[in-house]
Amino acid sequence: MEMQFELFGGMPVEAKALEHRYYFTLLPPPALAQEIERGATALGRRLGVRNVVRAERQHVSLHIVQRGREIGDDLLGEALEVGEAIRRPGFDMAFDTVTTFAGQRPRTGGRAQYPTVLSCSNGARDLLGLYGDIRTQMQRRGLRTGPRAIAPHLTIWYGPERVTERRLRRPYRWAVRSFWLVHTVPGIRKPDYLAEWALG
Repeated sequence: MEMQFELFGGMPVEAKALEHRYYFTLLPPPALAQEIERGATALGRRLGVRNVVRAERQHVSLHIVQRGREIGDDLLGEALEVGEAIRRPGFDMAFDTVTTFAGQRPRTGGRAQYPTVLSCSNGARDLLGLYGDIRTQMQRRGLRTGPRAIAPHLTIWYGPERVTERRLRRPYRWAVRSFWLVHTVPGIRKPDYLAEWALG
């Protein structure tokens, strides 16, 4: 299964190399995001990891709209139409596993940075259904789409080492009742929340 990696970015970038990212995503409730950050910090401390993804930057990626330059009005309008067209009930999520995805070596030649993530052992069928609906609506409008399926995950840190997969004693759960269109510039600023749509 193909994967979409962390869209809130790992390493800072120079101003001349700004990369804008626009994508659909899920956001954990603020209190849960704080809890996830505390848990990641405690686990990271035991594994020698210092920097974890902050609560305000945590998300579960759905579908990329554009990556590179700033989005044009026409494409932004079509993306907003995609969000408006989604009709799907809300659902519950449970992230119960910590694992590491394969990373890529930076172009600058440094050490590989592996994303360590929370994932769902049950496959997150409802999330994949939402992803599929978004992808279908994008196809109908002639927009570029990603893979047929993704590996649902929430990145908690990037690091040079992989961690042994482990199940959490207490999963992180939340009731998903909306999804978002978000704009980010990795390493530069906090996410811009462009639109939110209710589920159910």
